Amino acid sequence: MEVEEVANGVTLRPMRQADLGAVLAIQRLAYGDDYQEDAEVFARKLALAPAACWFAEHGDKALGYVFAHPWSSGVPRLHSPIERLPDVLEQGFLHDLAVSPAARGLGLGRALFGKVQAWSRASNLQALGLVALADAIDFWRGLGFAADGAELPCGYGAGALYMRRSAV
Repeated sequence: MEVEEVANGVTLRPMRQADLGAVLAIQRLAYGDDYQEDAEVFARKLALAPAACWFAEHGDKALGYVFAHPWSSGVPRLHSPIERLPDVLEQGFLHDLAVSPAARGLGLGRALFGKVQAWSRASNLQALGLVALADAIDFWRGLGFAADGAELPCGYGAGALYMRRSAV
C-alpha cells in the first residue's frame, strides 16, 4: 500500500472501505447538514475508481479525504450512487475533497488534489472537472480550474460552479 507523509506525521494513503465512517464524520464537519451524502454513494465511487480515492490521517485520527472517478462530460447527480461508468471516459471528475476544520492550513487540500492529478495523468485523462461550492471557488481557481458554464443538477447550492482544468 502506497503511503506518503506530507507533514509532521500526517500521511496520505489509498482509501479503504473501513474509512467510510470517518469520511462521513469529516463531511459533516466540513459541510454541515447541507451536502450530506450517504456511505453507499462513497462506497460505489471507491469501488469504481479505488486509485482515485485517498485518505489523510495522523496516527489514527482522520483529517481529510478525496474521491474522484473517470467520467464523460457533464456533472454526475449529487446524492446518487453511480451504477457504472460511462462508455466514453472523457475526463476525471473530482467528486469531493474535504479536510477536517482542525487540519486546515496544513496543505492537505493541495496534497489530496495532487493525488487526483497524478491518477488522472496515469489514466491518460485530458481534463479534470468538479463542482466548486461557492466558498471554495477561489481555492480551485488557485489550482488552475476555471468556470466552464455547464448547468448543474439540483442540490449543489447557490453560487456553485462547474469548473475544469487540464489534467496535465
